[in-house]
Amino acid sequence: MSHVRAELPTELPARQRLPRVLAVAVLLLAVCLPALAACSPDPQAGDRVYGRIVAAQVPAADPKGPQLSVPTELTGVASVAGYDAAGKVGTQLTFGPLTFGQFNQLGDLISQSLPESSASMKMTVARTGSTVVLSGTADLTSLAKGSAVVTVSVQFPGPVTATNGQQDSDDTVTWNLQAGASATMTSESQYADPSIQSFTKWAWITALITVLIAAAVGAVAYTHRDRSPKPGSDGPAESLIELPQWLREKLGR
Repeated sequence: MSHVRAELPTELPARQRLPRVLAVAVLLLAVCLPALAACSPDPQAGDRVYGRIVAAQVPAADPKGPQLSVPTELTGVASVAGYDAAGKVGTQLTFGPLTFGQFNQLGDLISQSLPESSASMKMTVARTGSTVVLSGTADLTSLAKGSAVVTVSVQFPGPVTATNGQQDSDDTVTWNLQAGASATMTSESQYADPSIQSFTKWAWITALITVLIAAAVGAVAYTHRDRSPKPGSDGPAESLIELPQWLREKLGR
């Protein structure tokens, strides 16, 4: 009895190889997507400041001293504790990381902590190009001289280049504002916008991964191209795109 052995094709037809190429593409995307997600622009990236504010009075003026409070919108990024030092009592508010918009609310908190007077304070911080400028005014003239003090300390994400306050370190400035007087606060800090740096890094990584995936899929498609003889030809069909010699050797052409 004769046995007939069926010869299996050594290569799959092009139509059957296409799903394999697509599967490779999907696999590469599945592997690279977590990396893209990890490197995507951080929604928290951007200008942030840290610091503290102390508002205190002599006990004779107020047994508890000024009471700073944390508004609802600053919950989680600011906290208040009691303050008792140098013969004065009150509260100390520690904040950060705050956006510039959140920081600009702090002046009103100081004014509200001194309701028995017409003391007021305004502070704003804003960016222009690579320069961040803090400016503020404090009017404590309605308070008896020596009866109170307001201390504002701000830490910037970059080095301070100019200020009329006391520069405690490369990036931190403190203003000690005394009752019975008015004062201005100015400070400049130079550093690149963190949000732009984060987006640029993400864009480059995304572009690189996209190119790598396209190259990998193209290589798989090329090595699995249809080499079967075409009608009227004497040998395997050649690719319409002639690859460089070094790449053909790598792909075993």
